This record gives sequence, C-alpha cells and structure tokens, in this order.
Amino acid sequence: MRRELTPKEVIYNEDFTSGIGEKESYGNEYQGVFKKIDEALSINKEGFNVYLIDEFSKQKLKDIMVHLEDKMKSRGKPKDICYVTLEDIRVPKVIFLENGVGEKLEETLEYLKSFYYDEIYAFYNSSINKEKEEIINDIQKKRNYYIGDLIKSAKEEGFDLKATSSGFAFIPLVDGEAMTEEEFDDLEENSKGDISIKADKLKEGAEGVLEELKNIELDSIEKLKGILRNYLENESASVKEKIKDNFKDENEAYNYLIDVCESLENLLIDNYTINFDDDEEKINEIISKYVCNIIKNSKGQEAPKVIFEEDPSLNNLLGTIEYENHNGVYSTDVKLIKSGSLLEANEGCIILRLSSLVNNANSYYYLRRALLHGKINYDFNRGYLEVLSLNGLNPDPIPIKVNVILIGDFESYDILYNHDEDFKKIFRIRAEFSNLIGIDENKKSLVDLVDKVIIDNDLIKISTSGINAIGKQLARKAGTRKKILWDIDEIERVLLLGNEEAKNNNKSLIDKDSIEAVVNQCSEIEKDYLEMYEEKKIILDIEDRIIGSVNGLSVIDFGYMSFGKPMRITCTCYKGSGKIMDAQRESNLSGNIHNKSLNILRGFLSSFFNSYEALPVDFQLSFEQLYGKIEGDSASVAEVIAMISSLSKIPVDQSIAVTGSLNQFGQVQPIGGVNEKIEGFFNVCKKIGTYIGKAVLIPESNKDELILNSEIEEAVRKGEFKIYLMKDINEALSTLLLNDTISLEDIGNKISEEIKKFKDN
Repeated sequence: MRRELTPKEVIYNEDFTSGIGEKESYGNEYQGVFKKIDEALSINKEGFNVYLIDEFSKQKLKDIMVHLEDKMKSRGKPKDICYVTLEDIRVPKVIFLENGVGEKLEETLEYLKSFYYDEIYAFYNSSINKEKEEIINDIQKKRNYYIGDLIKSAKEEGFDLKATSSGFAFIPLVDGEAMTEEEFDDLEENSKGDISIKADKLKEGAEGVLEELKNIELDSIEKLKGILRNYLENESASVKEKIKDNFKDENEAYNYLIDVCESLENLLIDNYTINFDDDEEKINEIISKYVCNIIKNSKGQEAPKVIFEEDPSLNNLLGTIEYENHNGVYSTDVKLIKSGSLLEANEGCIILRLSSLVNNANSYYYLRRALLHGKINYDFNRGYLEVLSLNGLNPDPIPIKVNVILIGDFESYDILYNHDEDFKKIFRIRAEFSNLIGIDENKKSLVDLVDKVIIDNDLIKISTSGINAIGKQLARKAGTRKKILWDIDEIERVLLLGNEEAKNNNKSLIDKDSIEAVVNQCSEIEKDYLEMYEEKKIILDIEDRIIGSVNGLSVIDFGYMSFGKPMRITCTCYKGSGKIMDAQRESNLSGNIHNKSLNILRGFLSSFFNSYEALPVDFQLSFEQLYGKIEGDSASVAEVIAMISSLSKIPVDQSIAVTGSLNQFGQVQPIGGVNEKIEGFFNVCKKIGTYIGKAVLIPESNKDELILNSEIEEAVRKGEFKIYLMKDINEALSTLLLNDTISLEDIGNKISEEIKKFKDN
C-alpha cells in the first residue's frame, strides 16, 4: 500500500507575520553570543578573549560592534599613550596619561625646548650678567697681555708672529719684511742655523703661553658654567613650578618633564665654551634629543574604541617604525613610530577574522605573542632597513589590555585548539552562533530585519506574502520546516533583487511572486541539462514499467548553486556466487561512502534472500550515463529495487523516482537534498513529457524537510504530482513494483523460482 502525502503535509503555509510577541526584537537570535562576549568583558584577567564560531557578515559585525560599544561606556575614558625620549634618542620610553593629556605633554615639551634655547642664547649673547662679563673680559685681557708679550719677544729676535689653527708661527724678518723661502734658501748655513735656534726658543715660549692661556680659559669656563647653572635654575624655577601645577595628577608626565629640564641644563652647561657660534650646532643637537610622540591620542573619546581590523597585516595590527631616505642613508626617529589597531583598541575591543589573519604572514604569531605577554614589542619591525640605518630604535614594549574577538569556523578552532598549545591560553571563551533558529520565537526578529534592510537600502515596501516567501526560502536553506537559517546576507540579497523584480513589473510592493522569481531562478547549467533530457542525449523513461531499471535522484552541487538530476540505475543478473559488481566502482568512479553502501547491500541481500544458503546469482549494477565520480549512499534503495526487479523479473514503475539510503536491516534512512531531487525530477518530467501522474518516493524521515517551489505545491494540491513515503524496503517494493496483480508474496515467490532456476542450471 502506497503512503501518499496530503497537500496539507506538502504545502508550506507558515505565516511569519502572525503570532508575533512583544518581547521579541531584531537581534534576539544573537543573545547567546552576546552573553559569552559579556562574560569575557567582565572577567578582568588575561586570556579571556573570544573565539566566535560563525559565518562572517557585515550586518552581524555591525550588531556585535553596537553591542560592544554600549558595553565600553562603563569602562570610562581611555588613556593616551606616548613615546618620549631623554638623552638616548634610540631608546624611547612609554608613558600612559589620562585622556587628552598627551597633547598637553607634547606642547609643554616643545615649550621647554624653545624656552631653554632662548635662555641659552641670551646667556651667550647678552651682557646683563656682570659677573659673567667680568670673567670674559678678564680672559680677554690676559690673552691680550700674553700674546702681546709674545709678539714683543718675537720682534726683538727678528721674527713676526702669525696665529695658526694649531698655535703660532714665527716668520723671520729682513728689513722689517717677512723673509721669503728663496731668501732663506740663499742664506749661509750658519745664518740658517741661528734663525732655527731662535725660532725653536720662541716656540718653546709660545707653548708655555698657550698652556697658560688654556688653563686660564678652563678655569674661567668652569666659573662661567657655575654662573650658567645658577642662571638656568633661576630662570626655569617658575617654569618648573608651572609644570608641577599643570601635571599634579600625572606623576609620570611631571617626572619626565623635570628630568628633561635637568638633562637639558646639564648638557647645555657641559657644552658651554663662551662662543655661541662655536656651540650652536651642538646646542641644537642637544635640544632636538627630547621628543614626545603621542602614539595613541584618546582626546575626545568618552569610551575605549571597538575596532574591526579588516586587513590585519603586521603594520596595520601592531604598528610600524618608518624609515626616511636622506641621500641614500636610511634613518628613523621616535616620531616615525606608528601605532596599529591593537594599540588603538587598548582598553577596548578589537574584532578580527581568522581567515584575514592567517592570510597575512606572521600576523597570528605576533598577535599571539602580544596577548600572551600583554605587551606590544616593536622588534618585529626590524629588517634590512635597520641594518642600513645608523640610528635604529629600540623602543620600550607597550603594555596592552585589550579584548580580542576572533571570528572563524569550527574546523579552524579545532586545529588551533589541538595543535597550538598557546591558543587555549589566549582564547579561553568559545562562543557559537547557530544560524538555525526556531520560527515561533524569532518571527518578529525576521520581520524587524526585513524592515531594517528595506529602510537602509531605500527599497519599496514588502507585502505579507513577500515576507512569507522570504521565510520559506530561509526554512528551505535550514533544511527543516521548523526552523529558519538566519542568513542576513541572503535576506539582503533576496530583498534587493526582489525589489528590482517588483519595480520591473510595475509593482508597488515586493510580493511573493517577486521573491520567488529571485529564489527559483534556473541556472544556465540546469537549463543545459534539461535540454539534454529533452533531446534524449540523457535517456530517461517516465512512462513504462521496466525490469531492472529504476529512476533514481541525485543532486549536482557546486556550493553556490545546486539542482536535482534524475538518473537511471540499472541491474542485470546472471549465474554466480552472490557478488555485486558495480560499474562505477570497477571503473574507479565511486567514492568511499558509495563503496561502503555496496558492502551494506551485501549484508542486507544475504538476510533478505536466505542467510543460510549462498546466492547463486551475481548482480551487475550501473548508473547509466554517469561518467563522473559518484559519492554517497542515497541511491542504495534504488539499487536494491533494481536488483530485486532484475532477479524476480518484475518490472519497476518508471513514473516514480526514488531516493533513500538503506541499512543492513532494510530500514530506509534519510538523505540530503530532498527538495532539489524532487524539483529536478519534476522539471525533467515537464520537459520531456508531463509531470501529471508522476511521483517521487522519499524516506519518511525527510518529510519535515519538504519545502518545495509553488509550482510543485500547486501540482500536489491538484493531485497531478504525488509524493510517497517509505520507512523500509517493503514499502519501497510496494510502491515501485506492486500493482493490482502483484503482491509482496508474489515477489518472494518469483525470487525463489528464479533462484531455483540458477541452482538447477
């Protein structure tokens, strides 16, 4: 007896606009994920980052960011982070400051540099300080005296005195004029000797004078340095007091600025040599040592940032130290240190996609290291440019405190968890979003989301039938009549295309027909296959009853699209020892699952016929006109029917196509792609003849997955196309082999007769 589904059981009639509760709202389906994220945010310990198992979408990302930004409000204002330098510009130190104080520190530092330059310039070039002027005048007087005495001694000995870069030169005179080299060469040797002796004696005296002048100058400069120290301390006292007032709540900044003052004063004093022109270059070099780089400026931010890093390259994620090329020489300084998104999100949260992370070389490694040690170290940035540079930087590591949400799939999580010992230490929370959600409790969420997409994209309004058509499509993708697949991207895609379809047909609403025109589009590949059936390039009989031939159902799945493809499964039998030969397997065109199903069939046939006797028959199975690799076990019911038909010589009804998996006990198991398979057979029947009077036989356990297009539902409603159920092989035999003149008992008798013939011959 055939078990036929009624139209009510086949037609999908869910109303997604009725029975909507007030408590439901868009985003309700993500509450489980938000709860896990909130747990991570509330636990103030390292390693409590979240690995979110979910498919990425822009809308989901937006929802997560909105939720996180709301949570960040309770954390208060984030701090500024600055790199500052003292005397060693190659080793910048890190300073954390209250929100907005970084700019204040930078401005104060620049003011200090300008202040000390002006003060040191004034000290060099003004005559306000009498004590300083007296010392300088005394030096000049003593210098004039000693040099004048030296000139006098030289003239008395017949020499002129000339100052040189290394001291003094004594030039012999002739009649009051400097002697030339030619004149000196013309002198007798005795005269030359006398001149040399006198010159040596004068040089000895000059060396003594120079030494004396040097000592006088050194003693005087030390006195001047003391005066300069007092001068700078007095002039800077009010500035330092102002710094204390301005940074009374920022000890790190205050201590740094005072250190800068002391360092500047000491270096400027050490460099002092009286003459500004001689010291100016060194003065500028000293003052330029002190730099503040606000590497993270949080001014104006009321809460820590939530950042999605779309391209987590090393530079984008962690930051970089840039280099400049000056005439072929590479150099850098603290101002060329740039922050990355991980630092920008400090005290807040950063969202990353695992697929993007692993596509950037070394990004995962350095992210893991930063999270393990709680700091960002710029040593990753060292490369060939640092080798070429004479002033590479070695900045202090920057402590970080940031929550990371890493979006990826389950397979990647499994690999990382089991093969990376550090992964479980830094991602202690796993959140999973199941995109299969119940219909009743999420109707309002769906309606709200549809409305949101329409508003955001300025689409025309949608009718109730249009919403129901979208819900039907989502239920079909979920593979069950009880749930829907929460796929925001798919909803947006269907609505955008449905909007165009409605406008092209001059409709004021997106209705059911507009949505169905989008979701039921026939691909060019499917059209090509249908033409092959129509032109009999693929042979399929849908009218007769044929021995050993069954119309099976398969699915061609490209990932981005799939459709059903009917196929003939045939069997012949001949005298043998119970072997099942499969043309696909013999030709290496079958996969492991298909091979397993054949072994299961052997077990089933042994018990079905007679488990105590060897079967004297071999079976030859073939999937006709199938030249690619076959995989799966959904054709095992069809294979058994073909074998029984071939052995019993009872023909199979070709107007009914069948799909189903069989176990060793003859029970029919569920299969995948039931909707595509039914629609594929329906379309082929329509193409090569008529679908009226045709049917499909499916596993009973697939009943709740039936969500067919409206054309098939209408054909079922009219009784023109039927869907039968089976729970075991007997129901399959009853549906496909029996008629008014043949019963199950007749099948058994026929098989026994045929087996006896094989034994006797």
